[in-house]
This record gives sequence, C-alpha cells and structure tokens, in this order.
Amino acid sequence: LRSGGVQRSLRHGAHAQCRLLFCNLGPVARVFTGMNPLRFLKPAVVALLATSVAALASIDRTIDKSFPTGPGAKLIVDVSGSPIIVKVGGSGEIALHVEQTIKVSSDSEADEVLGRYEIKAEKDGNTVKFVTKRKEGNWGWNGWNSKFSQKVYATVPADTTLDLDTSGGSIRVEGEINADVRADTSGGSIHADGGTGYLNLDTSGGSITVGRALGKLRADTSGGSIRVDYVGPNATDVNCDTSGGSIRIGVDPAGKFDLNADTSGGGVHVNGLNFDARKKDRTHASGPINGGGARLRADTSGGSITIEAAKG
Repeated sequence: LRSGGVQRSLRHGAHAQCRLLFCNLGPVARVFTGMNPLRFLKPAVVALLATSVAALASIDRTIDKSFPTGPGAKLIVDVSGSPIIVKVGGSGEIALHVEQTIKVSSDSEADEVLGRYEIKAEKDGNTVKFVTKRKEGNWGWNGWNSKFSQKVYATVPADTTLDLDTSGGSIRVEGEINADVRADTSGGSIHADGGTGYLNLDTSGGSITVGRALGKLRADTSGGSIRVDYVGPNATDVNCDTSGGSIRIGVDPAGKFDLNADTSGGGVHVNGLNFDARKKDRTHASGPINGGGARLRADTSGGSITIEAAKG
C-alpha cells in the first residue's frame, strides 16, 4: 500500500465521518448543502479524525509451511503472546499456518515491526519447531509489542509429541493424541481433547479443560477452574491443582483409584462411585475407589471439588 493511497484513504475517512456528523444535525445541516464540511472544522479536529482512521489500519500476513515427518515426530512451539491451536489429523507431515496482524499503515512499517522479532519455522531431524521471540535489545515499553499479534495453527499426526509454550495466549489441542503433551501459558486457558499420553498442562492465568484423560494427567492453574470430563479406567496418575477455582472430575465407574481431595474454600463431593471413605468431611475426602489403585488427587484453595461418575 503506497503512502499516497494511505493519505487519500485518511482524507476520505475524515470526509465520511464529517458528513455523518452533519447529517445527524438535521435542519441545521441544510445550510451547508453543497459545501465541504471540513471547511467549518478546526485543523485539530481534522487531524483527530485522520488519526482515528489511521488507528484502524493494519497489515495481515500469513506463513504456511509443511514438513514431512516420520512416526513419533515432535512439534515445538515457543511464542510470545500468541494463541496456539493444534489439530490432530492426517499422517506423514506437520503443517503450520500462522496468521499475523501488524497494526501499521504500510508494508515498510510492517517490515520494521517484524524486524524486531526472531521468527523461525524449521525442522531438525524428526522435530519441527516454530519460534517467535523479541530480539535482544527490543524489550521494554516502546509500543512495538502492541503493534504485532499472531495466531499459530498446526496440524499433526496423532503420534506427535507436543511441546507448546506461550507467554500470553490460550492453547487448544483438538483431537485425541497418542503421545505426550506439554502445554504452558502465562496468560490464558488450556483445552485438550485428551489422549493416552502424559498430559502436562500448566497456566498462570486461566482455566483448564480436558476431554479424556486415558494415561497420566497433571493440570495446574493459578487462576481458574479445572474440568476433566472423563478419566479412563487405565489412567495411571491424575493430579489437579488450582489456587483460584473449582475442580470437577468425571471418573469411569470401573476405574480403580486412591482418591485424595482437599479444598480451603468450598466443599468436597463424591457422587455415583464405589468410594470407601477413609476420611470424609466438608473440605476433605480420601479413600479407595473400587478397592484402590492409581493416584487421583484434587486440590484447590478457592472453590469446591466434585468427583463423580463420568456420564456416557
């Protein structure tokens, strides 16, 4: 987009806003019929209108890359302030699609903003990595960080190990995965449909939801609730911990677990399960389910805990 085109768009935007203003004045506006409304506005007002139009400008760019992979591949995503969405499907390759938005008015300005970041999409052996980090020396409150945002999408085979890290966005893993998943965010929610591998989920500022925990699960949040819809009978370890919300876990009625649930800010409820309470009061419950087995732990400082027979 050329600078002349930007200036024309700003002038046209200001004219449009002024005409809208004069139309809303009703009969008074008829006095100015056929006249340029900008003649009656002070230069400062015109500049303000032009600035408001410029603030809406943005440049959109995309990155699309596919990498052939073998069985048991690994995907690493390490980004600053971006949501991550991984979809499980297909075989033989990992596909990346990145949508970037730069809040500037020209391609040269967009290049300048992106030049302050290290952005890499690469493959090393059977590992695919996508990294976006601010370059050294570009930290601080200089306004550049607010001008750049992106969303990272990836499609992976079901046997792909995932290592996902973002400093300020949500993380979603859609589709069951048969490998380990590590998801860590400092400022968003985490959702995983589940799978048979180790689900290691950690957020400092959001809720965690899991569809099916069939192997090992660790869910830890400092600022939200935790919900696990289904814990399979062959799950080997389930550990859910939150400092600021409720916990709800659905357990296969045939599963054998040793339950330990504690809360400092609500009640503990165990419903529809063959639970032999060794200790049970309003804020604590412990004891075997179906005679005992794998660990099932739930701990919260700020909400209730419900352990119940999974539906369906």
